Amino acid sequence: MVLQKVGQLQPSGNEAPSGGYSEVSVRADGKYAVVGSKWGLSGSYLIDLGDPANPKQVHYLDNPDDAPNLDVKFDSRDGLYYRAIERHHPGNFEIVDYGHENGSPANPTVVGTISEEKSHNVTPHPTEPVLYTVNYRLETNGFDVYGVNDPTNPNKLGEYGPQGAAHDITVDPEREVLCCFYQAGEFIGIVIYDVSEPWKPSEIGRFDYLERKSYSTAQVGEEAFGSAHHGHFDPRRELLLVGDERPQGIPGGKHVFDVGWKDGSLSNPIPVGFTISPNAQRMAEDDFAERFDWTGHHFSIVPWGERTFIVSADWHEGVVIYDITDPKNPNPVDRYPTDDEIDSLTPNDTVAQLGEPPMAWTARYDAERELVVASDTFTGLYTFKLVTR
Repeated sequence: MVLQKVGQLQPSGNEAPSGGYSEVSVRADGKYAVVGSKWGLSGSYLIDLGDPANPKQVHYLDNPDDAPNLDVKFDSRDGLYYRAIERHHPGNFEIVDYGHENGSPANPTVVGTISEEKSHNVTPHPTEPVLYTVNYRLETNGFDVYGVNDPTNPNKLGEYGPQGAAHDITVDPEREVLCCFYQAGEFIGIVIYDVSEPWKPSEIGRFDYLERKSYSTAQVGEEAFGSAHHGHFDPRRELLLVGDERPQGIPGGKHVFDVGWKDGSLSNPIPVGFTISPNAQRMAEDDFAERFDWTGHHFSIVPWGERTFIVSADWHEGVVIYDITDPKNPNPVDRYPTDDEIDSLTPNDTVAQLGEPPMAWTARYDAERELVVASDTFTGLYTFKLVTR
C-alpha cells in the first residue's frame, strides 16, 4: 500500500499563507474539509473537496479575539461544525453554521458559544446531538458533555472521568462506547465508557499507563507507555488503536489493544502490539525546533479488503501508512513527506520555531470516497489516494 498525492492547498486568511494549520476534519460525505489554526494564527477554513485534485477554499472565518481554533469537527447535521478555542478568549468552543439555518458555505456565522474556560479537543457524537470536550487541565475532571440539539444554545450536561489532562475522545456508535485518552495528571492512560445513553457516560474499563514501563526508561522502539494522545476502535475487529505523543526524549508509538479480539475486553484492555514511526529517533530535550519530530500524532483506521491499515500524520515523518492486519505485528509500510511547495510560503515567526517541514498534524480517511485528507502545519492541506502495490 502506498500514498499517491492528488492535490494540495495552502489556505489563507487576511494575509498571504504563513503556515499555522492544525486539525483537519472531513465531512461524512467527503464533500468538505474544515481546517483549524494554531502556531500564531486564528480562525478556521472550509475547503471544497469536490475535485480532490483541486481543493478550493470556500471561506475563512476569523476569530476577533485572536485565539487559535486548534480543533475543528463537523457535526452529523449538514451545515454545522465546531471549533475549539484555547487562549486570549473567554470561550470554550463555538458552533459555526455554514448552511444549517443561518449561514452558508461562503458566509458562515457563529451561532453558539460556550464560555467556560477552554477546550483542547472536541468530539461530536456521530449520530446524536451531543458534544464531548476535553479541557486539558490538570485540576478538573477529564471531559465535559454538552447537549447541542439547539446549536444556538448549547448546554452543559455533566463532567466525567478521573481528574487530569484528558487530551482527546473517540466514540464508536456501533459498540456504543467512548474512549478518553489522558496525557497527564492523577491518571495517565485510557478510560472506556458505555454511551448507550450518549449524554450520560458510564465507565466500564480502563488501562493505567502508570503501572507499565515508562518511556523514560525505554530505548527507541521498545514498547513503553506514556502521554496517551489519540485513538480509534477498529470498525471490524475488537481492537482499540492508541497513539502516544511525546514532545521530547523517546518518541511515543502506537499501541494495539485487545478489547475482545482474544483475551481482552472493554473492561480489561490488553496491549498486544506496538510500533513506532519509520525513522524514529531520540528527540532533543531542550531544542524547541526538535519538539514532537518523531512522535505519533492524529491518525485514522483504513479497512481495505481483508487487510487493515492506519494512515497517520506523524509530525516530521509526514503522512505514514501502517499495516495493522496482524495486530501483534503492526508496522509502517510507506510515508509521504508533506514538504511540498514550501518555497511559496513564508512561515510566521511561531511556525518557524518548529524547524523545517514536514510537520504533519492530522490524517483523515474518508471511506465514502476512499480519500485521505491530511494537514501539515507548514504546508497546508493534502489529498491522497491509496494505491495497492
